[in-house]
Amino acid sequence: MKSESTRASSTWQADNNHMNSRNKKSGRSQLSAMTLILALMVGIMLTLPFQVIDRAGSEPLPSESRQELINRMSKMVEENDQLRLELEQSRISAAGIEASVAAGEEASAELAEAMARYRILAGLDAVSGPGIRLTLSEEEAEVPPGTEITPYLIHQEDLLNIVNELWLAGAEAISIRSRDRTERLIMSSTIRCVGSLIDINNTRMTPPFDIFAIGDPDDLYTSLTMPRGVLEPLQFFNIHAEIVKLEEITLPPYGGTTLLQYARPAGEDE
Repeated sequence: MKSESTRASSTWQADNNHMNSRNKKSGRSQLSAMTLILALMVGIMLTLPFQVIDRAGSEPLPSESRQELINRMSKMVEENDQLRLELEQSRISAAGIEASVAAGEEASAELAEAMARYRILAGLDAVSGPGIRLTLSEEEAEVPPGTEITPYLIHQEDLLNIVNELWLAGAEAISIRSRDRTERLIMSSTIRCVGSLIDINNTRMTPPFDIFAIGDPDDLYTSLTMPRGVLEPLQFFNIHAEIVKLEEITLPPYGGTTLLQYARPAGEDE
């Protein structure tokens, strides 16, 4: 009985071990099958878009869709050509605007330069440059009894002759100083005797006079010192003249008014 019981027990254990072995093999088989199925599904999901695209590309389009696509492409080409034309026109317009701006700037620069030149000629602005300084002074002299003293004084004619000679020599700006007063000369300036004084631009002045002129110093100097020039007669009446060449002098602007009541540009309506 004991041996039968032992055999039965051994048989049960063997059957149990065989069942466990089969269960393990079945579990591995099921896991392998599931893994294979998942791999196939992933592969199908990855290849599906390409298959769809490939099929979509390989299948011919319906005639209506093809014509619609052709029409759209033609329209896009026309729109593109139109945009290119507009772009070219914009570039041409931009180039024209740039040229106009450049021309306007050039014209503005020329106008500003001309205005500055005219303001200098009109005496409206202070001006600097090379030139000369002529100092005229009356020296004390013994006048013989019964001799008129007038020739020994500086007169308006003396100043006018000197100023005219400087203008002819190329002076671009002239001013006359007497002590602490300086008058810039312009086209409407006046120089005249008022008793023992000289009136310049309605300003009373007395000797000594400093006459400043901007221009070529050599030309201005030569015009005043040439033989039988404007200064030669003055030395006979003890009027001393001293000329100094200057590399840089500054003349003030004209201090009076330049109102025009009757003159106007020719051709302008009244």
